[in-house]
Amino acid sequence: MRTLRDERGLVGRAAITLLVLIIVGGLAAVDGTAVVLAKLQTSDAADAAAQAGETTYANTHDQNEARADATAAAKEQNEGARVTAFSIGPGGTVTVTVQKVASTLIVRHVGFLRHLGVVHDTSTAGP
Repeated sequence: MRTLRDERGLVGRAAITLLVLIIVGGLAAVDGTAVVLAKLQTSDAADAAAQAGETTYANTHDQNEARADATAAAKEQNEGARVTAFSIGPGGTVTVTVQKVASTLIVRHVGFLRHLGVVHDTSTAGP
């Protein structure tokens, strides 16, 4: 009779544990998907920014105007994108690095995970 009393609630505990694991796994999947989508969006924004910067520099040979157009193109492609690096190489080759913070549910709120939600991409366009 004693063993029956010790095993009471065992199924309930297992069900709660399983439910918690499913919820944590689901949140991890949602956050992972948000980071992947942000990476794809950042890549598109970097490509657009590099192309815009290269076109402007080829037409005007003005580095400041080329940077401004690259920044505007990145913002137009994605509001959350931010140009963090811009350079013009020999021959008018423009390299742009764009950063975006992913819209995550958990990662952005946990200090030691926050860096996982920040994605970067670099793109180069040349004549």
